Amino acid sequence: MPQHLSDVLNACERMGKLNVRADDLRAKLPDASPEALRKALYRQQRAGRLVRLSRGSDHWLIVPLQHAATGSPPLEAWLDAYLRRTLDTPYYVGLLSAAEAYGASPYAVMVTQVMVETKRRPITVGRHELVFHTCARIEAMPTRWHESADGRFKVSTPELTVLDLIQRESMLGGMGRVREVLRALWPQCTSEGLVPALGAMCSVPVAQRLGALLALDEQAALLVPLSDWLRGKTTRLIALEGALPQGEERADNTNTDFKVWIPPQLGANT
Repeated sequence: MPQHLSDVLNACERMGKLNVRADDLRAKLPDASPEALRKALYRQQRAGRLVRLSRGSDHWLIVPLQHAATGSPPLEAWLDAYLRRTLDTPYYVGLLSAAEAYGASPYAVMVTQVMVETKRRPITVGRHELVFHTCARIEAMPTRWHESADGRFKVSTPELTVLDLIQRESMLGGMGRVREVLRALWPQCTSEGLVPALGAMCSVPVAQRLGALLALDEQAALLVPLSDWLRGKTTRLIALEGALPQGEERADNTNTDFKVWIPPQLGANT
């Protein structure tokens, strides 16, 4: 039976177990009083050997020596265990972070954007900053595993990533910035993947805007399933970004197939 917390942590790391919970540690150190264990955890945290992921979770993350400079191992090593197992929270990595996972973001993403069912406060784990966004019907959203040698976490499919980016463009720097990301994502999107993503999100305005963007970027293969999905649904004239203008300017810059007015600065296919 190990006598010290450091021995327990070393043994866990050798087994590849970086996610540990207070109950597990107590079971491995039965002779340690609750106060002694609390102080030992605090010392290991001060030394950078442990990181507590959030208050009240009792979920601790072992920091291997090779990750000491960043203060935590990569997200793949702990994100899924923390959210899905410890917190029992459905999630997926989305938006610009998902695009980055697909190698499709021309911007450096400073935070990891995670979609969850209910509102959560941001957390910082080492150099990783996680920002949470709420998503209704999250368990119906199509996802896949993003895997590396360190582990894996759930990420939105390329098609769902596209829809999320369009839906939340105002918080991502505007549709101009989103368009740059979408151009890099189009080759990874398929007709087979688009249909379930549209059905899960079930937003006609987002689908209309997607149609206008696909037309601008000449993505004919994806226009067919989108048009089929929109058939029979009620649409109204909307703006690709911002508010609809008044007068003739509206007619001159409108995609009539999808009833989307396109601001002149977004109309160029550049």
